[in-house]
Amino acid sequence: MAQIPVVRTRPSLTPALLALLAMAVVALGALWLVQPEPEPDLPPAEPAPEGFLDGAAGFAVQVDDLAIPYDTFAVTALPGDTLRLEALFVADAQAGASDGTLAEAGPRTWRWAAPETPGLARIEVTSAEDETISLHAFTLVPFDHESDAIGDYRIGDYEDEPMDGNPAYEEPPGFVRVTRELADVDVAPHFELGQFLAKQESDWPKYLVLSPELLLKLERVLYAVNEAGVEAHTLTVLSGYRTPAYNAAIGNETTYSRHLYGDAADVFVDADGDGVMDDVTGDGAVTEADAEWLAAVVEDLADQPWYAPFVGGLGIYGPAPHRGPFVHVDTRGEPVRW
Repeated sequence: MAQIPVVRTRPSLTPALLALLAMAVVALGALWLVQPEPEPDLPPAEPAPEGFLDGAAGFAVQVDDLAIPYDTFAVTALPGDTLRLEALFVADAQAGASDGTLAEAGPRTWRWAAPETPGLARIEVTSAEDETISLHAFTLVPFDHESDAIGDYRIGDYEDEPMDGNPAYEEPPGFVRVTRELADVDVAPHFELGQFLAKQESDWPKYLVLSPELLLKLERVLYAVNEAGVEAHTLTVLSGYRTPAYNAAIGNETTYSRHLYGDAADVFVDADGDGVMDDVTGDGAVTEADAEWLAAVVEDLADQPWYAPFVGGLGIYGPAPHRGPFVHVDTRGEPVRW
């Protein structure tokens, strides 16, 4: 990728204030959505479990209303749309972008205008302490839903009206274009773009919708799995994004599945790479109890005050002839259990 031009900003925070703020974002303690009032409750700042590299940066970058505490993360924008970026918990920072237009908008603050051509740009924000957060910024392919496909890739039909008027169920305005090469791009420290593709058969490129809130939730779940003593460096995504066409083809009758909106994933722990859930309970068998164990890890997080932005569905699925047990998680905004 071409050298990234740098846009510098001026310091504005006092060292004393920085010290107080930095205490809040050590390791994974900064997993939250930024809200102006009131101050959000934060996860406790704890060392990462032994042997687990959590990917946490020493500061955070707020992208619009989302705070990102990781050294690698994905964001999206429609062509020509603008994202506001602000470096948090640092006295000074500089930023650069490989594509699009990046302009200073204040101390440690920039505005990035997405290019008109869909694709991947890299935005790097570097603190005065020389720590860097790399944002993989995907410019979306706009979609007006007048057709049921993008090129040769079948999308299907979304419902015209959001369920119960909830804007979370509005038709996606655009899709990430995924080439064979982009499938390996990191969208979070422990997850790659290709993990979330629909399983439908098609040639490249493929397309998907992917929620950053889901990625933040999965990273925190993975951290908790390791904290509980089960070593894993990712969660296997059995099913991430689904097109409406694929969702119907596999027999799902609901037309409002959260998988269609990019903020749901069916996941399991598979550290040994055999394609099914590991025996995380240690009872010598892979059963529904292992899915229940993983669901309990998620449920423990849901009891924390900082968890509000990640509230959503949690489902437990036992083994079947064609697969092992797994759990469903999403960020629909209301707690649902099955």
